[in-house]
Amino acid sequence: MREASIGASDLRLAAAAGEFVIEPVTRQLVTIPVGTLAADGEFERGTTILPTVNTPVFAVLPKTINDVYTSFAEGDFSIGKLSLLPEQDAKMNLDAFLGRHAAVLGQTGGGKSWTVASILQKISAFPQSTIVLLDLHGEYSQAFGDEADIISATDIEMPYWLMNAEELLGLMIDRAESSAPNQNAKFKELLQAAKENHPENASLGLEKITIDTPVYFDLDAIIQDFRNLDTQMVLGSSGRDVKGPLHGQFTRLLMRPESRLNDRRYDLIFKPKTYNTSGSMDDLFRKILGEEASNRKKVVVLDLSPVPFDVRGSLISLTLRCLFDFSYWHSRVKGARFPIEIFADEAHIYLSDASTDQAPRESAERIAKEGRKYGISLTVISQRPREMSSTILSQCGSFLCLRISNPDDQAYVRNLLPDSVRGITSMFSSLRRGEAILIGDSMMMPTRIKIDPPNPTPDSNDASFSKLWGEELSDLDVATVLSAWRNQKVVE
Repeated sequence: MREASIGASDLRLAAAAGEFVIEPVTRQLVTIPVGTLAADGEFERGTTILPTVNTPVFAVLPKTINDVYTSFAEGDFSIGKLSLLPEQDAKMNLDAFLGRHAAVLGQTGGGKSWTVASILQKISAFPQSTIVLLDLHGEYSQAFGDEADIISATDIEMPYWLMNAEELLGLMIDRAESSAPNQNAKFKELLQAAKENHPENASLGLEKITIDTPVYFDLDAIIQDFRNLDTQMVLGSSGRDVKGPLHGQFTRLLMRPESRLNDRRYDLIFKPKTYNTSGSMDDLFRKILGEEASNRKKVVVLDLSPVPFDVRGSLISLTLRCLFDFSYWHSRVKGARFPIEIFADEAHIYLSDASTDQAPRESAERIAKEGRKYGISLTVISQRPREMSSTILSQCGSFLCLRISNPDDQAYVRNLLPDSVRGITSMFSSLRRGEAILIGDSMMMPTRIKIDPPNPTPDSNDASFSKLWGEELSDLDVATVLSAWRNQKVVE
């Protein structure tokens, strides 16, 4: 909306003539039709009737606005107040927000962590909510109180034997090698035998064990088999020992798993101490889903901050894939969905199209493309939307956009939106901290919202340089910091 203005030439002429110019009151209002309010008060998105020139414009009463938002929300779930009507709850359709995937986007300092904590605190009010939050910076450990189970990645184990054959082959074999076909075939053969011949698996009563069946097997034994084949000597026709048919074929293959097995950072995957039997799979999934009998939790926070960058991708990939498979088989077995919501913090780091580690992105993309059918949903949280997987963002039905000042990121988000609402991206840079615009299936129209502050808040506040630098001088405990750095853990 803008007022009609008087040109500079008109002002000069008026001044020369000694006249006083009064600003005209004529105004222009640019509107975007979003829906129709029928005579019975029912709101419907879209319209077949457009106003003509000189049609009167009327302000909508707060009660009507509340009725419209309530009817669309199909419930009483609100994440804050309307910025222009602070008394009006911003009611949204939670099923559409979660079920059709969502993205929380905004630059650093825009209030993403506060927004996520506020939304999850409200969702955890549901008696049977199941939320898994991937926390990359350890911000959310105090945000959910008794409703959450905080699992440090140094304590959780996602053992190698839960990997499917494709994931294991990606770990073991370099597909670019000329001997890759032989390595691939032999590995599948040894993997099948290792799973079938393990004593515990024989007692599980499974009709059939395949290379993808999630049962325990001894990876060290498979590696030793490869080592034997790689150095095998056989009796030749001349009576002397000669190299076996596969001698030297697996030398490079052995280097890859051995480097990880010798790396202590990978112990949570390759050297499990708690989940090292097929029977322990039940306990593992109960822990990840917050379903432990004596300790039922609605939010499970996987604190990935202690995990080194190159290990993090493997852990995230395996977690996402296992959660998808659980949802798939629950739907098949029970004939009903067990809703699981995954919130992926700082998703642009590990769900990027440009990432060299494709496994986490591929697992997340599968959830984005197929998860809705089985009741598992994904909400990605990112400060750099243009670095995110385009496949994942294209599957998101709702976008909760906080302040975005970068013009490239604004342009990327604009291209994700329908033509009718793209103009609203011009407001992204003017949003206050903790203020967002919700666009998509979960809200009847693009809506500017002041997010309710979470209580308690996540540990995401900026460092106060003036306050900390203004304190009394004290010695810096360098030794303790370096010790934790070297040991890759904090001693309580």
